[in-house]
Amino acid sequence: MAARKNCIQPGSSVQCKLTRESQKIPRQKKATCMSIEYGMKHGVLRWIRNPFTGTVTYFNEIHRKPHSFRRLTNPQTAATTLTKAPLSAAQFQAERQRVRDTCVFCPDNEARTMPELRRIPYGDLYDAATLPAGCQAEQWAMRVIHNIIPRIPEECTGGKNESYVIVEDARHFLPDATCLSDLMWSGALPAEHYYRILRLAADVVHHSMDNPAVQSVLIRKHQGRESGASQPHIHLQVIGADRLFPDIEREIDVTAKHPDIWHESIDFMRTFGFHLEEGDGIASHWSSFGKFSRQFEVISMQDWKPIYDLPPDRLRLFSQYVYRLLRTLGTAAYDLEIHHGEGIPLHLHLNARRYVYANIGGTLNAPSDLAENVMPPTRDMVQQLAQQMTAQSGEIHHE
Repeated sequence: MAARKNCIQPGSSVQCKLTRESQKIPRQKKATCMSIEYGMKHGVLRWIRNPFTGTVTYFNEIHRKPHSFRRLTNPQTAATTLTKAPLSAAQFQAERQRVRDTCVFCPDNEARTMPELRRIPYGDLYDAATLPAGCQAEQWAMRVIHNIIPRIPEECTGGKNESYVIVEDARHFLPDATCLSDLMWSGALPAEHYYRILRLAADVVHHSMDNPAVQSVLIRKHQGRESGASQPHIHLQVIGADRLFPDIEREIDVTAKHPDIWHESIDFMRTFGFHLEEGDGIASHWSSFGKFSRQFEVISMQDWKPIYDLPPDRLRLFSQYVYRLLRTLGTAAYDLEIHHGEGIPLHLHLNARRYVYANIGGTLNAPSDLAENVMPPTRDMVQQLAQQMTAQSGEIHHE
């Protein structure tokens, strides 16, 4: 990738603006005079400014800072720090059944949720040879219900609850679970199952947009307690609002003024070694343009329309890029949002809750060795998954 940098030197720091000369993903609109601002010193990237919000991410060593909060606020004597013995097989079976009986998203507890809008049985997702062990074809695999507490007050959306929950799988635990923390998670599902989750979510988005009082709908997910998830059972949310969500409105406004900003972002992350994979008009990478210090993005530059208007093959491709990212990140806590619609490309923001988070006066921090030591193994895992999925299905074509 060839790039040109226009630089000025305020003091000893170098302040740079990146302009594009070539790209792997074809440009859809003519570029305007818009740049991504960043600073380098002694050939090392030191900061980047988010072109959508103005937040500045600094690269430093804050993640190496010693954190004594837990150690100094919990007893540390031998008598109080002994870990609990693992549950015996019989104890775990009893505890697992207790959880299933209590969890409102588990099978046989359907009457304890809001009324069901739709369900997808396992037989619609799997054939007889691939049906998960212990599951029956006629049993539900996914359910759509209203959220018990609307994220947007009903008075704002025409007196209707436009907050939905999609239970992604009926199984609370992984098949080989040995403790209560061995929960089912999105990346543990087959890629085709995950595609059907996004397809169902797109249908729910369309359903919500049929309400004349709804102007914007996004897809949202929390994984792990640290991300703010209220339920451990695997699920995501679809939320409709009476106005454009502020983040989406900002993205639309910036894109209208600077149509090439998404291409610039992809080029920038590739140039500095933050990319993961690229092909099919889709790119995934680590990004500094988030609300937390560790954000990833998946951007589909060919799809500038509502997610429910995407052809099935495009939604499937997008789901595969997202799936590989989720599978690579594993069970770590994160929250994600999928933004879509006219004026912006279909894209995902994922905030991983790994590094120290401190928003100080509109600034964030990220590890200084991110490109050298953090991204390569993540990139290798994503690309290995891509090769495996290509070999299995022949559906994914990469450059």
